[in-house]
Amino acid sequence: MRHLAPTLLLLTLAFCGHLAAKGGFEGGRPDHPLFLAGNAYYAIISPDGVPLKEWKGANNNDGWLLPNGHLLGATGDAIEWDAEGREVWHYKAQEQKGGGIYSCQRLPNGDTLIGENSTGRIYACAPDGQTHGLIQVPLNERNRHQTLRMVRRYPDGVTLVCRSGANTVELYNAEGALTWQQKVPGLAFAALRDPEGNIYIASLGQVQKWSPEHSLLWELKATETGLPIRNMTGLHLLPNGNLIIGCYGYGNGIGAFEVTPEKKIRWTYRSGRANDSHMAVQLLDPAIQTPLR
Repeated sequence: MRHLAPTLLLLTLAFCGHLAAKGGFEGGRPDHPLFLAGNAYYAIISPDGVPLKEWKGANNNDGWLLPNGHLLGATGDAIEWDAEGREVWHYKAQEQKGGGIYSCQRLPNGDTLIGENSTGRIYACAPDGQTHGLIQVPLNERNRHQTLRMVRRYPDGVTLVCRSGANTVELYNAEGALTWQQKVPGLAFAALRDPEGNIYIASLGQVQKWSPEHSLLWELKATETGLPIRNMTGLHLLPNGNLIIGCYGYGNGIGAFEVTPEKKIRWTYRSGRANDSHMAVQLLDPAIQTPLR
């Protein structure tokens, strides 16, 4: 992430006035720009609430701002755009029933990790479209739309998988074998692993932190905040232990916020768009070298 600063200076030229019309931060402000995967758009918002850049999207379920200023997103397909919004890479799932590709992650070797909600297949895709390293999870046959959400691969080869309709998060080792499984109270949308090996899971009404031994270490329920927060789906863990959380289909409520381990909410954000969603969030902190979330 250390190369973002010059890119962001260029992005200020692409101000999107309609995004700023009603939205903004309340109760405080983030320390760095915020990247959001919104409803049919992706955007970077300055700490002052000023839109710095916007890309067009579709049914956005995942998204990353890459160190070179490009955007990688999962919209049913996996697509990479450059800073000017030009498409530079596109991978389409052969099976689209259930929504196609709902998760993506650029890996250090240049491959892209793909999570196909439509098939329950998780694999690495090379820039030329060749695939390898398949992990297969069961399809949710009753509602294929809820087979997978976010999948993440860590430097040690471990893959973290959200099986949304099964209300379950799983860990697979570098050989693709299941090593850990945790049930949660709602649809499993996003998960991340902290440096101690604990797993944070966002499942709509709550975000929980589970130990490798399946002890519940921490929980934030939307109802306990006293704020109009619902459908927590996006997660980004900061080095200080704070979480950036994005919300899905939040209507007139809160679209994203930062919360401390003591459950103090530092700021909240609303885009000002009707029934918006922030399925993926990323604080563009230059100190974060690997923004896994």
